[in-house]
Amino acid sequence: MISEIINSILPVFIIIFIGWLSMQLNIFDSSAKKVCATLVSSYVFPALLFMETATAKPDDILDVRWMSAFFLAMLSIWVISFASGKYIFKQSTKNGAMQSMLCAFPNMGGMGIPFLLHLIGSGALISVAKANFVVSLTLIPITILLLELKPSSSQKKSKIFIQAFMKSIRKPMFLAVVIGAFICFSGTNQYIPFVFSETIKSISKACIFVSLFAVGLALHNTKIRISKLFMFNLFIKSILSGFLAWVFVQIFNIHGNDAKELIFLLAMPTATIATILALQWNAQPEEATSMYLASTLLSIITLPVLIYLLN
Repeated sequence: MISEIINSILPVFIIIFIGWLSMQLNIFDSSAKKVCATLVSSYVFPALLFMETATAKPDDILDVRWMSAFFLAMLSIWVISFASGKYIFKQSTKNGAMQSMLCAFPNMGGMGIPFLLHLIGSGALISVAKANFVVSLTLIPITILLLELKPSSSQKKSKIFIQAFMKSIRKPMFLAVVIGAFICFSGTNQYIPFVFSETIKSISKACIFVSLFAVGLALHNTKIRISKLFMFNLFIKSILSGFLAWVFVQIFNIHGNDAKELIFLLAMPTATIATILALQWNAQPEEATSMYLASTLLSIITLPVLIYLLN
């Protein structure tokens, strides 16, 4: 089982290293960091979100009990991190939202899918789709909204909120989920032109590589910052997340593979796209990359322990 975990993690670091090495060998310059981050957040990741929501079966996605448990567990992680950052570590709303995103958003695509395929089988992909659907409709738009929120003494808070909300709902990531969900529940996915669907698929297939490559670019000349806030968030992401997921599995009386899939998904390390968002919005990018690397490395220990505890 340890070898399976390493096999799912090692390709992640290889691609990150390729990005870092490209900067080290001067194949790319510093401007490539922003270009790749924008490419992921504006094109590649929205394409993946659209395909997953538009082509999913409504009955598979609308598992209200499972999705409610996943959402509440993820929300608990987000609220604990945000409140601690805001009131204990005195962070700004923007930085607090980004730190909460890093703690609450698990790496379901890069590590969750290969890990669950090895551990449970192809049936686990339905849970990944449901989890992505919840994240896309809740965590991502809320975080983008808070990242766009720019307080100004000359404007009323309500006006600032409305402006930030209007700007956030025009983001490709949010629009991709909304349009994909409409197509899914209206049953019109069969009418999507073949040329269009194949184009979107081709773009979405690049998500893992481009995302990890962009992280590698960002890591060049970046030092891991160890601080009280970093250690606190690493504890939330790597240890507390799995425990909270288990608590909500018990509350909602979820059993079997459904329970294991929910717990393992939330116990995954920080998602690549969360780091990309930190780079694009310049919301503590060095802390984000540090959190991403540290949680991924620590998962080599935490995931086998979780497997043992869950039998």
